[in-house]
Amino acid sequence: MSVNVLDKLFKPKNIALIGASNRPMSVGSVIMKNLLEGGFKGNIFAVNPKGELIHGLQSYKNIAELPETPDLAVLAIRPSLVPETLKQLAEKGTKAVIIIAAGLNVKDEGMDKTHQEIALEIARKNGMRLMGPNCLGLLVPHLGINASFSCSPAAEGHIAFISQSGALCVSVLDWAKPKNIGFSYFASIGDAADLNFDDMLEYLADDPKTNAIFMYVESIKNRAAFMKAALAASKKKPVFAIKSGRVPEGAAAAASHTGALAGGDDVYDAAFLRAGVVRLEDLEDMYAAILFLEYRNKVQNENLTILTNGGGPGVLAVDGLIKAGGKLTKISDETKKKLDEVLPSTWSHSNPVDIIGDAPGERYAAALKILLEAPEVGEILVMYVPTGISSGSEVAEKVLEVEDKYKSRRIFGCWVGGDVVMPGIKMFNDKRLPCFESGERGVKGFMYLNDFYKLRAQRDDMDNEKIALKPVNTQKVRQIFDAVLAEGRSILTEVEAKQVFEAYAIPVVKTRIAKNPLEAKQIAAEINNTVALKILSNDISHKSDAGGVSLNLKTPEEVEIAANEMWNKISKNFPNAKLDGFTVQEMVIKKNPHEVIVGITTDPIFGPVIMVGQGGTAVELIKDTSIAFPPLNTKQALDAVARTKIFKLMLGYRDRNPADINSLIETMMQIGKLIVDFEEVAELDANPLFVDENGAIAVDARIVVKKYDTSKHRLAMI
Repeated sequence: MSVNVLDKLFKPKNIALIGASNRPMSVGSVIMKNLLEGGFKGNIFAVNPKGELIHGLQSYKNIAELPETPDLAVLAIRPSLVPETLKQLAEKGTKAVIIIAAGLNVKDEGMDKTHQEIALEIARKNGMRLMGPNCLGLLVPHLGINASFSCSPAAEGHIAFISQSGALCVSVLDWAKPKNIGFSYFASIGDAADLNFDDMLEYLADDPKTNAIFMYVESIKNRAAFMKAALAASKKKPVFAIKSGRVPEGAAAAASHTGALAGGDDVYDAAFLRAGVVRLEDLEDMYAAILFLEYRNKVQNENLTILTNGGGPGVLAVDGLIKAGGKLTKISDETKKKLDEVLPSTWSHSNPVDIIGDAPGERYAAALKILLEAPEVGEILVMYVPTGISSGSEVAEKVLEVEDKYKSRRIFGCWVGGDVVMPGIKMFNDKRLPCFESGERGVKGFMYLNDFYKLRAQRDDMDNEKIALKPVNTQKVRQIFDAVLAEGRSILTEVEAKQVFEAYAIPVVKTRIAKNPLEAKQIAAEINNTVALKILSNDISHKSDAGGVSLNLKTPEEVEIAANEMWNKISKNFPNAKLDGFTVQEMVIKKNPHEVIVGITTDPIFGPVIMVGQGGTAVELIKDTSIAFPPLNTKQALDAVARTKIFKLMLGYRDRNPADINSLIETMMQIGKLIVDFEEVAELDANPLFVDENGAIAVDARIVVKKYDTSKHRLAMI
């Protein structure tokens, strides 16, 4: 990305509106009005075929007549006119264009390309960057730029907001206006045909006007570029994202357990975590985080002291704090003694520090001074619940006098209610301190910022570790994959999959193939131990569900009987399945192993990802999994495992010894190496992977391979 080109978008010296209009409520009219009223110091040019006055400004009939080359052009025109207009702007030398219209991704009669495809070709040929189409526009308050058709302007501030939804942009602006919350940049990127989140993040990461970045995401288009830009930006300033579409409907079930379990939303969770981006649950959470970040860009720690005159609201705030992963500060005996001297005997004597409903401003001030001086106290939430005895404005005044004296920047407020408490909230905000209407929302805003710094520290620690892997035999795997694809197959046999595992130093149960029940009996006799028998068929994905697995067979005769029964049953129930025989393997005898799944699936947005969690036949029912991005080092692999419920069980409990988690981590890393080395790997299951105190071993293995388009970045992390 050329920063100079993005400067033309975000810092233009002049702006041209193509399609400027006087027609009431038209897009061209609203944008023209907003541009003229925004306070932009540069030249504004209106282009209208009639050459008439547009909102009092003389327009030009075409782009060629413009006296200067527009740094930024805004197109408020029909989709069909966009390509030709871009050609004219390219001839003029314009490098940044905002396309407002929707509907570019269609072909008119006689066209072999869509208007959008043609527009992108013109832009790339001429070094031009496009924002949109189907967008609200752009606001840069500190430059007086309102190149949008928003009904609300944006105040100047230090938060950048990037959104794929124009409607959400309008909602956020309308919410922010009465609260005087400002923005450094407010960009509606719409369909993001060209400029996308990665471009915006790369630019805003080094922008001195921006202290924090918020995104509304519907989809990511360039996985590697997004992850690289998000990771770089989050190392410099807080980055938050709200992602819509948490519950995908109608998704086709994948053949593997991993594909069925690793839903797109889980992958987005993992992507944001890996990139150091804090994910917000919903719009209310985003509002809470924006309000906190408007006034604060750091927190002391996750420990919080609550000073309140209302017990119930204070307890609700505690519930929200603990639920979000925060902690209550433990008030020392020394601090309690000092509070006893200034508070009624009925105060709570604990945190929350409830100073009783009749508390006036002086009581708040006295308690707050003691808390600010207490060595154990970090962040303080000051809550006020309106009563007929005290005044919210008087309490706010006294609290803020204390803050003016200490200049702690450690307090934030919650004035619970509506109209009655608004003056107190405004007093806080005027002092550049966050103040909320509920303790739960205030705690969420506080914790989201705390989460960001905690996540960044974790990411820095994990990402700095070098990857150390066991030696692998890539030549062996190449031979297997080439042979499978040459035969027109995509699913490896169990034996082939296990050979791949062995080549990549992944512990696996050795398995032999029997073409018929008699041969299965002979192999069992050679093994001379308890064995497991499985049907061999590429047409049957989940063998246990189909009746294609028989365990704990102790004699060759039992194996032969089980094989005949299995063959007859599956032939009847799956008449179209091609049966290639059986696999026979020695049973892994472990007293009480943990059944784990480690798998690979290819996400349509982020490419290949690794899934780990509780395995076995009930894996889809339990759904205890987490996602990681290859390649993995030990800390990154451990982080993924630690996000599962089975991790706590593997640490040991009652009479069960701790499992060898390092062996699981090594398996994940080796599988990550396999993904990196072979672009053909589309799906993989090691399920179950038995893990106990003696290590890990894959009992079953499944791999799906496909040819891959090498013109695209396959991995999200490069």
